[in-house]
Amino acid sequence: MLIAVSDLLADLPELAELDINPLLVDAQGAVALDARIRVDAAAPGGAAHFAILPYPQQWVEQVAWRGRAITLRPIRPEDEAQHLAFLADLAPEDVRLRVFYSRRSIAHSELARLTQVDHAREITFLATETDTDSDPTGAERTLGVARAVIDPDNHDAEFGIIVRSSLKGAGLGELLMHKLIRTLRERGTRRLVALVLAENRRMLDLARELGFTLAPTDTQDGTRQVVLEL
Repeated sequence: MLIAVSDLLADLPELAELDINPLLVDAQGAVALDARIRVDAAAPGGAAHFAILPYPQQWVEQVAWRGRAITLRPIRPEDEAQHLAFLADLAPEDVRLRVFYSRRSIAHSELARLTQVDHAREITFLATETDTDSDPTGAERTLGVARAVIDPDNHDAEFGIIVRSSLKGAGLGELLMHKLIRTLRERGTRRLVALVLAENRRMLDLARELGFTLAPTDTQDGTRQVVLEL
């Protein structure tokens, strides 16, 4: 019921007031016995006024990649188990190159933070596929993730990207990066930046191909800053 009301508020910005009274709820569902709605032609409501933006369905995209049908979409809170399975399948060295250290587990609180995002301040795209060959239930699995955290002024967005270890070098990272760049440009973000370990040659080569400027290696921590003017 709460989700339905939220969808109504997002889809109908002219809705100024909604009163449902009484609302009966039991194991079979919810019934509105009486309701009153007030609308305003000035459209004072709508998703633009939400404290937290609704799920950006317009960013969901079906694409063909190397003969496979995959989906590029924003992450959702219900992706937590799927995201954990993706992280557990990564090679420790790939994790180290991405987050600068290796670990064997991730706390639930951190996993929740990664999947329950405010889409106005953080963009996380998943590349997913439904594998009916190995899983008869047709469960979705994550192939790669690209994330950008945007500063409050919408000037800089710091990004990170990682794909399944078995898919490295197949172009999936480039596909995710192009979608991330397009979306940030639509939002008016000015720069895309990241710190990359100097030894992460694959990521540095991808950054060059995408037009990033690479700063010299920082001798203190062995990283290089990459910057793309959007």
